[in-house]
Amino acid sequence: MSETIFQLIKLPDLVTLINALLGFSAILMVIQSPSNVNHASILILLAVMSDGLDGLVARSMESGKLGESLDSLADTISFGVAPCAMVYAILAPQFHYYACFVGGVFLACSILRLARFSAIPVKKGFMGIPITTSGLIVVLYILAFYDESSPLYSIVLLGIMFVLAMLMISNIPYPKIQDTRILGLVAFLIIVIMLLFYLDYQAGLDIIAKACFVLMGLYVFSPFFK
Repeated sequence: MSETIFQLIKLPDLVTLINALLGFSAILMVIQSPSNVNHASILILLAVMSDGLDGLVARSMESGKLGESLDSLADTISFGVAPCAMVYAILAPQFHYYACFVGGVFLACSILRLARFSAIPVKKGFMGIPITTSGLIVVLYILAFYDESSPLYSIVLLGIMFVLAMLMISNIPYPKIQDTRILGLVAFLIIVIMLLFYLDYQAGLDIIAKACFVLMGLYVFSPFFK
């Protein structure tokens, strides 16, 4: 007799489902109103934390059969579909067709990146930039530089998305960060951003979001430094 879904699912899978639900909630928020884009960005930051946590939980206890497939599906929602929906919501009035095109490219490359990750295991690091990093960079840019009245802001955002899409499907090797000091710093900055947002301290949020955006930028360019 085959196992039921409730027998197959493990604690790490529940954390992964939280990741997916956070991404779905972000999409609903920008559908309700483009003015909710900052709230949606915070939900994606929570999804990033959840994505890191499910790996930590999976390494510390038994992982289920659903793990890898479930993780890819959740990442597609939170770091593929949600950023595209957010960018479309804020850029559609001025850049409708460009937002559709670049968003479609970003999502397609996200899906291809995850499919390749599952089909072609890499022994060390990653082939192409991870989708989680791409989604994080998009929301950090939105949080740090948001200015719906500036055409330059919109053009740079579209450019960042397109470059990230190309990097996701590239053969450029990216390191898997395992240094707990670096991971701890990124987690700390994300938590500070969320706290500043809910404390409504915009000036501080801008500074920390920019610092985190620069940190992620260093990771994007790290293969080229070598």
